[in-house]
Amino acid sequence: MFQIGKDVKIDPTAIINVKHGFIGDRSIIGKNAVIEGFHVEIGAEAWIYRNADVGGGSCHDPQAKLQVGDFLHMGLNSHINFAYPVLIGHEFGCGIETKIFSHGAYQSAWDGFPVQWAGITIGDRVWMPNAWVNPGVNIGANVVIGARSLVNSDIPEGALAAGTPAKIIRTNAFPRKLTPEEKLKLFSQIFLQAQVVSGEKQKFIQLDEDCFKINDHCVFDLKKREIQGKCTAFTEHLRNQLRRNGIRFRFYGLNGDYLSWGKTIVAPQRATA
Repeated sequence: MFQIGKDVKIDPTAIINVKHGFIGDRSIIGKNAVIEGFHVEIGAEAWIYRNADVGGGSCHDPQAKLQVGDFLHMGLNSHINFAYPVLIGHEFGCGIETKIFSHGAYQSAWDGFPVQWAGITIGDRVWMPNAWVNPGVNIGANVVIGARSLVNSDIPEGALAAGTPAKIIRTNAFPRKLTPEEKLKLFSQIFLQAQVVSGEKQKFIQLDEDCFKINDHCVFDLKKREIQGKCTAFTEHLRNQLRRNGIRFRFYGLNGDYLSWGKTIVAPQRATA
């Protein structure tokens, strides 16, 4: 059975043809997106943009499986093929035109042409804009892959890699601890973005280097990724601007308050066999 979580938005032109698995709460499936396969698990608040494609050749075979954590982002014309298992952590950014392949085969293996069939693993917090990943690759957590890169070998945790084929440019590049001054400057810039988008003049107070109180009724803790207090139109603009800068919270607004995902009860809206 395939289950679709609460408050999932699916464009009428999107195609979903999956036998087992689920799509998590508050996910958005865009125009002409395709999700198909034998077993697909996609976590909460996924953003699958128009013309993104999940599936591909052999995706309906019994061994085919895609498992992705929360906050999946798939850009325009991106593609994840999972003829063999593809296992991906939380906060994976699969940018515009990025392609991930668990198999590569066309010409005859009997005549010595290259054929590949192998699963792929990708850790938490990985970003790859307009990159290509070959079968059998393992990518660690906290990795950035440069645009137009071809990843045909493993990438260790925390690395910055780029090129064709991709090579390690810096090890232990991420995460990087910001200074208190850098944190205040960054939050101020994001806060200004939220004011511009909302058209509202607002104020904040810095409680410590990671915590900010908004208009005396809501506190954002950027280290713990927690929100406490009242949910307003502006705090939602701010939460969205923080998300757009890669700072994501497992909280959502309900009846004027912020609730953590842990307080929700997953109740699928619909299911297909």
